[in-house]
Amino acid sequence: MSSPRIVCIGGGHGLSAALRAVRQLTNDVTAVVTVADDGGSSGVLRKWLGIPAPGDLRMAIASLARDDARAALLQYRFSEGDLAGHPLGNLLIAALADLRGDFVDAVDGVSEIAGVQGRVLPATVAPVVLRAVIGGQSIEGQVAIAQGPGRVERLSLDPADPPATKAAVEAISSSTLTVLGPGSLFTSVLAALLVPGIGEATRDAARVVLVLNVVQQMGETAGMDAAAHVRALFDHVPGLRLDAVLAHEGDAAGVSRPVTVDEDALAALRAPLVRSDLIANGPRHDPDKLAAALKGLL
Repeated sequence: MSSPRIVCIGGGHGLSAALRAVRQLTNDVTAVVTVADDGGSSGVLRKWLGIPAPGDLRMAIASLARDDARAALLQYRFSEGDLAGHPLGNLLIAALADLRGDFVDAVDGVSEIAGVQGRVLPATVAPVVLRAVIGGQSIEGQVAIAQGPGRVERLSLDPADPPATKAAVEAISSSTLTVLGPGSLFTSVLAALLVPGIGEATRDAARVVLVLNVVQQMGETAGMDAAAHVRALFDHVPGLRLDAVLAHEGDAAGVSRPVTVDEDALAALRAPLVRSDLIANGPRHDPDKLAAALKGLL
């Protein structure tokens, strides 16, 4: 029996947890990563060099690295001088992009250094900017949106139709399972899905699961229950189908502002609910438990 082809879409710590989970299930894993971050080292490198944000790509590569030593090397962050705040992996991606003149090739090169089994790909090679409507106001930039005054009402990209990375579209189209989340619904998951080719490929993918966040993200998804998360996905990616919504079940002591789940509301959206114990300590997903739950969906 051939290994399943699993694609994970998103960014940040949520995508890292998903990748650490699915690497336990297959070597044929592809990360499709948002490049809309404009904060920290990524924001500086975008401004200096005009490249897509490398930070979420670096984190994805580290999550799939062959060993902890290689992951630690990519994640090493300088603490002094002009390089203070820059992780080495970001600088390696930027350097290879300059040397090779191809951003995807640069990400592949750093993945090779890390010994990645699978592939990490940007959703687009265009340095996109996120725009959101929050409380009737227009907010620009990933950081400003994530730290905004309230929940996101509408999200868009500028430019609105950046070219999707061809290999990412092909990976989604041929996937056994496409995993959305966990992580920031708007500034990670939808930031990637709003690239037209990525959203279209996901809409037509064989099997799609949303890994629901355990807690609401203050500002971005404040007050949103599980059904509201699904409606936001459907509103922004018309025609999207979810074969499962994977939600935590069990003890969540110490977790404040949980994402509540109404199975009937999800059923009305034709989004089947699957419950499983997904966390160990605190509100973040445990990769081992998430792997077990995803294995049951293959």
